[in-house]
Amino acid sequence: MAISSLTTQRISIVEFIFLLSGLMSCLALCIDAVLPALGFMARDFTVDASGIQLVVTSLFAGSALGQLLYGPVSDHWGRLPSIYAGLLVLAIGSVIAMMANSLEMMFLGRFLQGIGASGPRIMVSALVRDCFSGRAMARVMSLVFTVFMMVPILAPMLGQALLWLGPWQYIFVMYICVSAVLAIWVYLRLQETLPQKNRCSMHPAALWQALIKVVRNRTTAGYTLVSGITFGAFLGYLSSSQLVFQDIYLVGDAFPIYFASLVLPNIVSSLLNAKLVLRWGMYRLVQITNILVLSGATGLYAYAEMHTGVPPLMHFMAFLFVIFSGIGFQFGNLNALAMEPLDKVAGMGASVVGSGSMLISIPIGSAIGMSITNSVAPLALGLAMCALLSILLMHWVQSGTH
Repeated sequence: MAISSLTTQRISIVEFIFLLSGLMSCLALCIDAVLPALGFMARDFTVDASGIQLVVTSLFAGSALGQLLYGPVSDHWGRLPSIYAGLLVLAIGSVIAMMANSLEMMFLGRFLQGIGASGPRIMVSALVRDCFSGRAMARVMSLVFTVFMMVPILAPMLGQALLWLGPWQYIFVMYICVSAVLAIWVYLRLQETLPQKNRCSMHPAALWQALIKVVRNRTTAGYTLVSGITFGAFLGYLSSSQLVFQDIYLVGDAFPIYFASLVLPNIVSSLLNAKLVLRWGMYRLVQITNILVLSGATGLYAYAEMHTGVPPLMHFMAFLFVIFSGIGFQFGNLNALAMEPLDKVAGMGASVVGSGSMLISIPIGSAIGMSITNSVAPLALGLAMCALLSILLMHWVQSGTH
């Protein structure tokens, strides 16, 4: 598996994967490191546990908007300027959130963080598409996801450690430092992957033509929808995880440990996917794991109903372990399936795929998260419904490509 000659001048494939994982981690870090602080924020801004979940979803709203912007810009100016711009906006949003004295100001800062973090995030898909294609692209994305998955394990622990040192504002100082480190790393080690001859015009007519090419592609549009549904179910868990573990199961400061342990199946799945995808293909793996997620979520819902909505914690964790083992196979493969038909419009494609899936996921995740008060049954039901819908949609997409 050889990387494009455009990048080997400075960087090895291993460092390339770690750098892309770091860029992809911006959004995840902004989500997960702040989770232990939501209770303190709810107290400071005088809102309840359900209302403070908007601190998470406002970030995704900004990301959905940002992803629409960076792709077309990167198709014209190149990938690196979009990365630098995103990291700068991320730092500005972090400053605003850090200084927030009202919930509205916090939402603004988080919204800008989402816009900023979406730049590096969306460029990961474009960079990989510039350098790879087909199952090799899926394999690289799986390896990137494997390293990236360390962030959800470490971020809540890092956030909790910063809370032990001082107020929740320290977490936003950390975001600023991470933005600076990544900008320097990219500047020193990464070269542009989009040749001048493949640059696209920024003329509105040309942008519209590229957009139409992307959205009219049955494969890209279909798998973007599936990706949004899949991530929506996962977002429902993310936005409600602090409420579930600290308010329903009363785990207290041990929340980061429980949260991190459920990332382990995602890491194992991503590693297995990098090996299995070359043999079985992306579609087959995703459909098999959709069935696994559907079975696990349906079982959790039935079991939760038997225990008045709150099964024993270790049993709940066991069901989620099975569910997330399946989901770990899906994100990289769905992204590769959606991006595969695109070439010279990879930036626009990455924007449409990323923003489209995010816009789809936000209402799904919000609906699931806000429905959880004193029972985990709504979470299980949401996961099951999303898995079933994904199975049906993927069959529809595949049936139209033959």
